[in-house]
Amino acid sequence: MRFIFLLQWHIIMMSLPLVLGLMSSKYVPQTLRQSENGLERRKSTFLLNTPTPTPTSSSMPTDDSDSSLHHDDLKTAFWIESKSVVKDTPKNTNMELALRGRKYSPFRRRFDSEICDKDPSLKTLFRRDNLLNANLVELLVKCGVTEEEALQQNMSVVEHSYTRRSNDDASMEEKETALNEIDPNDELFDVDISGADTFNTIVSQIFTETENDFQRHDQWDGDAYISEVYPTSEGASYPKVRMEKTLISEKGDTHNEGDDLIMSVKTSIFQDSVDVITTEEIYRRDYNNVGGKVLSSSLQRVPGCIANVNIRLVMVPMVEDNSSYKILLDGEADALLSAGLLSTLRNVLSSSEFDASTILSVDPNDIASELNLKSVLSSGRNDGLASMWTVIQNQIKGMLSGPTNQETSSAEVKDDGAPSKPTVAMLLSGGVDSSVALNLLVNQGYDVTAFYLKIWLEDELSHLGQCPWEDDYAVCTQVCEHAGVPLEAISLQREYKERVISYTIDEARKGRTPNPDIFCNSRIKFGCFYDAIDNRNFDYVATGHYAQLLDSNDSGISRKRLLRAPDPVKDQSYFLAALKQEQLHRVLFPIGHLEKKMVRELAEEFDLPNKNRPDSQGLCFLGKVRFDEFLAAYLGNDPGDIVDAETGDIIGRHNGIWYHTVGQRKGIGKVLQPKATAKGPWYVVAKDTSKRLIIASNQYDEDVFESTRRIFYVEEVKWISGSAPKHVEEGTQINMKIRHGPKIATGSLHMEGDSGMGKIELDQKDGGLAPGQFVVFYDDMVECLGSGVISERHWMDFLSSDILKTHETV
Repeated sequence: MRFIFLLQWHIIMMSLPLVLGLMSSKYVPQTLRQSENGLERRKSTFLLNTPTPTPTSSSMPTDDSDSSLHHDDLKTAFWIESKSVVKDTPKNTNMELALRGRKYSPFRRRFDSEICDKDPSLKTLFRRDNLLNANLVELLVKCGVTEEEALQQNMSVVEHSYTRRSNDDASMEEKETALNEIDPNDELFDVDISGADTFNTIVSQIFTETENDFQRHDQWDGDAYISEVYPTSEGASYPKVRMEKTLISEKGDTHNEGDDLIMSVKTSIFQDSVDVITTEEIYRRDYNNVGGKVLSSSLQRVPGCIANVNIRLVMVPMVEDNSSYKILLDGEADALLSAGLLSTLRNVLSSSEFDASTILSVDPNDIASELNLKSVLSSGRNDGLASMWTVIQNQIKGMLSGPTNQETSSAEVKDDGAPSKPTVAMLLSGGVDSSVALNLLVNQGYDVTAFYLKIWLEDELSHLGQCPWEDDYAVCTQVCEHAGVPLEAISLQREYKERVISYTIDEARKGRTPNPDIFCNSRIKFGCFYDAIDNRNFDYVATGHYAQLLDSNDSGISRKRLLRAPDPVKDQSYFLAALKQEQLHRVLFPIGHLEKKMVRELAEEFDLPNKNRPDSQGLCFLGKVRFDEFLAAYLGNDPGDIVDAETGDIIGRHNGIWYHTVGQRKGIGKVLQPKATAKGPWYVVAKDTSKRLIIASNQYDEDVFESTRRIFYVEEVKWISGSAPKHVEEGTQINMKIRHGPKIATGSLHMEGDSGMGKIELDQKDGGLAPGQFVVFYDDMVECLGSGVISERHWMDFLSSDILKTHETV
């Protein structure tokens, strides 16, 4: 009997997979079934985090309670989302997260109801609050609407529902290209309107009834969504109708039918020689929920994330007793992968309805494992994902327990009767130089707050290499703890893209050689950073640059003089030459008077945690990514010929003029024909961007290139003092650096009036005068006077000379 029982049990177990496969349509387990109304209630669940999950007896719910079903729903939602986000390789998974991050819109730019699309019963729309219409009747009457119709329209019910225009049919290659674009096409919306819409009424009155042809254009301007209608006829600018929509959070002004987010709609009419007429309408978001009051939280920063990640929740009750909610995750992030993780969590939470206890029961440290991302993400991002979930749980607790005063000051004010110390905002990178500078300031009695700037494109470049921001920030944390100094992280990534990266790409595309480090100093560290801390009233801003400042008073005018550091190799005045007086007036360079050897000795004396850390190399935003890889990601390849400067013969093919710079020898041999390589060494001597030509020569040191390497032109000449020194105006000798390094060149600068352009004649020929590179001027090889940018004019002279034969074959 025992044998028969065991045999029957064996047959049952062997048949179990087949039975399970026939339990639902399409042979899909019931746990994975979906309907048009979202994920159905599950009667079974799966063990998560396994490649091919199978149902087990231990994973089945033991009762039919709502809490058990909600818990199963959440685990299944995690599993389904993990199958969507995790790809075949870690690189492709990170790419998927980055693509999600690119598509993810912060809540201030989300008019649509995409977070509710999986549940059509929860339709999000905006309903106008007619008590807050401003100047609407007057505007309609001036457009030709009768007063009776205007009054009626002012009190009518108007509702908007938005649908996002997406590009979901794009190929992976197209999506990867879009990922690397500096200014990707922003997503636009189509709107379904119920009731008499003001904008459409005005357009109809002004254009349609007057039989004027018109066109409409939608675009984003910051966080404002702009729609404009204007005539199509050439040269006609008026009339024009403009609508500006912005989403504004007004905490404390919530309504049972919506959250605290309101939409301001300003409509204006522009007519020639007539004052602009504007009206404003206020719309409130409505979820048409069947339960009680909609709950919403304030925007809250996720602690512990080097990226700026902010989260807010909306809880929409789905039943009258508030036991079940649709939880909508909103937020914003300044890093693509962080935004991608926000998008992933949003998908999980909006997939079904949950009771609060289900969300609160999940350990934040298990979230990465539930999504099968733990081995893919770095330790820092695993911690960041856990912190996101912790904030979600805390916000749920706060909303359910009622309003509390959660506002905290970013800096506590101390008043113990002691004289206040001068305050310093110290830019800390994690390197030895800035760490020593910080400790010197502390020892000198300054009240120091350290700031770590996140400015590089580590997310966009994650598919190229690994950036060291996590290591840098961890080191900064250790240094600040060692010195007893607070540390704050500030993201200027958007500003860096707009003011430095876009410049770098544009210059490279033109065949010029950019210098992003100079722009990083003038536009970011001593520009945007000033704006970011403007309300903090710091007395000084300090960095770890090797440069010195000297106060002077010439003819009653006080100014700052920028001087070279005594260490000629480490001197960084070259990178600071584009700064203005207003930027220098409150700067401190604590180590500018020291040589590198002394800085290392001080690091040992202070016993800094990073005292043995090597110096960083390369551009400040690239991390471990090579510059040519960066260019390839943003510009791709655009092949062209390499020609001999003396004969005009084709001697090779390049992949893009941006991969080569004037004076370059190393690396060019790889793209030359074998016969030409044997006649080297070859140097890049010029570029013809109009023909995509690289001009090279194996006679670069001969007299024929004497004038080309010695005489050139500069543009955009700017002086730190605000005006050109007298001896420069007279065209006398001047010292200069053609590039960063210890070498000082001498020559004469002849300015062309007040045009900001000039001609330079060097005393000795230079190794490579690359258009786009900066030339920095010095007085007596000590004081940095200003800078200019090498122009293409000497290229044009060279290309039109007899040195280069006409390249007829191109």
